[in-house]
Amino acid sequence: MAVTVDVLLAIKIRKDDTKIRIANVSGDKFPAREIEIAQQGGAEAIEIDAKVHEWSNYFKAGLKGASELLGKKRSSEFTSVGMDVLVDGSVPAGGGLSSSAAFVCASALAVMRANGEESVDKTELTELAIVSERAVGVNSGG
Repeated sequence: MAVTVDVLLAIKIRKDDTKIRIANVSGDKFPAREIEIAQQGGAEAIEIDAKVHEWSNYFKAGLKGASELLGKKRSSEFTSVGMDVLVDGSVPAGGGLSSSAAFVCASALAVMRANGEESVDKTELTELAIVSERAVGVNSGG
């Protein structure tokens, strides 16, 4: 038996902006948020409060992981471009089908592509997502 579910992110790049605006198609359940992109400090400057159960923390986890990877590849002070993000998907939240892992992975991939990374190694992305998801307080086994 196969399960067909997905997480989709539509991105609009805003190179001259210092914010990421994230919204969800289900805005009543997942309200829109803004994330200020620190202009210095790289991935370390992305704060995630694991004590607060907030849907946008999963995007922040993907952002942080992608920023760490891009910082290693480019410069330790890598800073993401600003962007508008719209999230949709069919993975049921809290249903045991790894909705958080899917969201973190999709977020990391979207951030890397928005920042010009054309080729993303799947193993590298998977490892990045496993570690990044832990910042939200989820002990993902991968």
